[in-house]
Amino acid sequence: MAMSSGSFPKGTTGNPAGRPPNTTPRARFRRDIEADLPAIREALANAAMAGDVAAIKLIYDRIVPAVKPTSEDLSIRTKGTLQERGEAIVTGMTRGEISPEQALGALNALTALAKLIEQGDILQRIEQLEALLCPTAKP
Repeated sequence: MAMSSGSFPKGTTGNPAGRPPNTTPRARFRRDIEADLPAIREALANAAMAGDVAAIKLIYDRIVPAVKPTSEDLSIRTKGTLQERGEAIVTGMTRGEISPEQALGALNALTALAKLIEQGDILQRIEQLEALLCPTAKP
């Protein structure tokens, strides 16, 4: 039975007649090949050692972590209006001075900054209107 929060108590399923554990297609496949895994590993290793590029790729994809891109400092103009900063970023990208990924990150940061500035301006205007309309009210 569900609790008032909509979740079920620990160890209780919402569908007691649901699929039994370990009967998914993936679990059945793993169970079916379990006895052959040592031979499969050996065949994969032998194929990779013989120069099979697909086997090598499979091993590397599973064992060696992917290299994640790192961000370098941007060497573009950071003064001026938000629009001018955005234009400098796009210009830097089109000239090959910064990568498209760096440009996207910088433009996303500018967008977030613009939203923060906008929210600050709106809050300030609301406070000014409240002060005009209710001069005796305490903030």
